[in-house]
Amino acid sequence: MKKVYIALVVIAVAIGGWLVSQKGESTIGSSADSTSPDRNVQSGVPINKVSQIPNQRDPRLIPPGTGDASNDSAIFIDEEGIENIRPASTMYASADQALQAVLKGARDFDDSILEQFTEPGRDCSWCPEFYSLVQENLLNPSTPQDQKSYLAEVLAISGRTDNIQILVDSIKNAASPTDADIYAEALELSLGDDSITRVLGEQLVSTNDTLREASVAAITNQGTLLAAELLQKHIEQRNDPDAYYAVGIGPGEFIPEESALPFVQEQVAKRDQYSPMWAKALINTGIDGVRMLFDQLEISNSPASDTALLKDAIDHVNFEDGIKELTDQIIVSSRNSAAIDFAKQIQSELIAADLDDMDGMTVP
Repeated sequence: MKKVYIALVVIAVAIGGWLVSQKGESTIGSSADSTSPDRNVQSGVPINKVSQIPNQRDPRLIPPGTGDASNDSAIFIDEEGIENIRPASTMYASADQALQAVLKGARDFDDSILEQFTEPGRDCSWCPEFYSLVQENLLNPSTPQDQKSYLAEVLAISGRTDNIQILVDSIKNAASPTDADIYAEALELSLGDDSITRVLGEQLVSTNDTLREASVAAITNQGTLLAAELLQKHIEQRNDPDAYYAVGIGPGEFIPEESALPFVQEQVAKRDQYSPMWAKALINTGIDGVRMLFDQLEISNSPASDTALLKDAIDHVNFEDGIKELTDQIIVSSRNSAAIDFAKQIQSELIAADLDDMDGMTVP
């Protein structure tokens, strides 16, 4: 009797396993072909587009050598042992596959997926179709606003002038101030070469304040010589000594690349109404920029302009290694009283920062 009971149990388990496997195959087969209507409405994606998108996590749909398009495979360790994100051009095999990943990222606001789509390059064969689909979903009235923000960022970081122009036009033609702000916040994150900067520069004459300020912010983030030249020309035309500093953009927040440093130094040496902003830009580069500013002060013959040059400059000093030694040297050797006072101010702030760090320490 015991043997019969055991045999019956074995048969029941076998039948149960067969039923589970059949259900699993049915689920996999249907996941790529059907989409909940409610989910379509929530994502703002046209139903005819979603139905054509393959299941991102189904390995059968991903050709060999293109990765499995999952977040796990998106991260790799380079030769120096540093984690990196794989570019989208190597992660996905088609525009639809890439769109599926982006739409999922939009629902979760997944920054790692955004990193995959940072300037994917011109060798991305499916990118033109992909960006057309992104634009279509971005401009779809039923797309939720948080997802619009994500999709707009995908365009902004693409490094493609046509995508930047789409954002520009979207700001101009936005259905509401909220939509305009969404597109503008994305435009501020624009990445790319000088061709992108030129498109942004064309918007500096716009009478649309949202578009103009977003373009100034985007140019501020570039750091190139062209960006510095565009900013200087713009603030001169506006006769605006504050140069957008009150809203946290413009020359005062500019971090110049090496190619832009000579131009920035020239603006500081002018000692005009815009020079204090460019002095902050020098400091933004770090200790080398601080040293350049001290060198400029050392050859000055205008104490009044020195004081003006250093207004609010302390807020931009990074207390990095070597700053204590540099300011010690200035205090001892400089002949410029404003430089000495600034060096002492830096040291006072450095001491205060160290005390704050000590207060935050816990005794084991």
